Amino acid sequence: MMQILDSEKEQRIIPIFRLAFRPFFLAASAFSVISMLLWAAFWSGHFNVSSLMYGNPLWWHSHEMLIGFTGAIIIGFLLTAVQNWTGNPGVRGWKLASIFFLWLVARVGILVSTPNALLMIADLLWMPLAAYFLAVPIVIRKQWNNLFFAPLIVLLTVLNALFHLSLLGYGGFELREISFMTIMVIAVIVLVVGGRVIPFFTWRGTNTEQITRVKWIEFASLIPCWLLLLAVLLPLPEALSNEVLAGLMLLTAICNFARFARWRTLSTLKTPLLWLLHFAYLFMIIGMLSLGINKFNGSISYSVSLHFITLGGIGCMILAMIARVSLGHTGRNLKVGKLMVVAFGTLVLATLVRTFLVMLFPVMILNAYVISAILWAVAFAIFTVVYFPILTTPRVDGRPG
Repeated sequence: MMQILDSEKEQRIIPIFRLAFRPFFLAASAFSVISMLLWAAFWSGHFNVSSLMYGNPLWWHSHEMLIGFTGAIIIGFLLTAVQNWTGNPGVRGWKLASIFFLWLVARVGILVSTPNALLMIADLLWMPLAAYFLAVPIVIRKQWNNLFFAPLIVLLTVLNALFHLSLLGYGGFELREISFMTIMVIAVIVLVVGGRVIPFFTWRGTNTEQITRVKWIEFASLIPCWLLLLAVLLPLPEALSNEVLAGLMLLTAICNFARFARWRTLSTLKTPLLWLLHFAYLFMIIGMLSLGINKFNGSISYSVSLHFITLGGIGCMILAMIARVSLGHTGRNLKVGKLMVVAFGTLVLATLVRTFLVMLFPVMILNAYVISAILWAVAFAIFTVVYFPILTTPRVDGRPG
């Protein structure tokens, strides 16, 4: 049975630091709004914002959206979920504040400073600290099936180090290689977590028959994901690399579509908290498919393929998950208002603009960059405003968390 903190101890903790989802979901969303508005300003050509982009606009965009934004959401989600998995109270109070403060110092520093080793060190501390607080209750409870998330966080830390070292002129890796590896690690996390929760959420949210998990379909979906991750991280002979990656990406797409096809997507169309999850998973599949085709013959743009995954898959999954988790963990009904439905639709539109519009009308590519970045900013600005009072006040039911 879950250990419940006594009420007096809980009241001494300001609400924002009572569970990890609170500071990280709120601050990361607000940070992504600022980042995307700067990115839109950069591509518009009318503003000189390069000086705010840590010496390299492409590095800054890749690093801050993958590590600074997505990494923060992953940490907030996992450090909250581990309480449900283990029955042990999640990290809170000054311990949580210390992780968050390190994250915040790195984000502000990278926004206003120039590349330096001290800032790199600061940015490499918050994830391992979070991995430690995640692993401890899992090890205590011997829930080994959930322990793999801790090494994945450590892996993201290593990739974070490679990002910084490449900018400082060390490491021997190019930005494209590092960002690709990071995207694949995050994509596997999204596919694993999404595959666990989307069928369950769909069953509970639509009041339909339970969606049973067929073991061979689950294995067939996950094995290519893990093999793809190994192929991305381990050095392969150059002559084989593209063919192996392409094959695994296509296999991942096909197997996960077979999995996705059982989830009764049409039944979710009246429930925004559900249909955005389904759209996100579908965009992940489309992204893997198009990236596999890119590796085979280059007929689909590499950049478009990546943004099916990053904007459509990861971005939409994040918005759907943080909207739901924030309601559930503050004791509220799992239902969003009209403004959040607008936010969901806006983010889907941002994905379509950055991918299909660019594919169909290449001459509009710069306008598409600007428009999709602004649409992202609008979607997460709505979340930030709507959820600010939810994330900064105590649970409505008076329980800890």
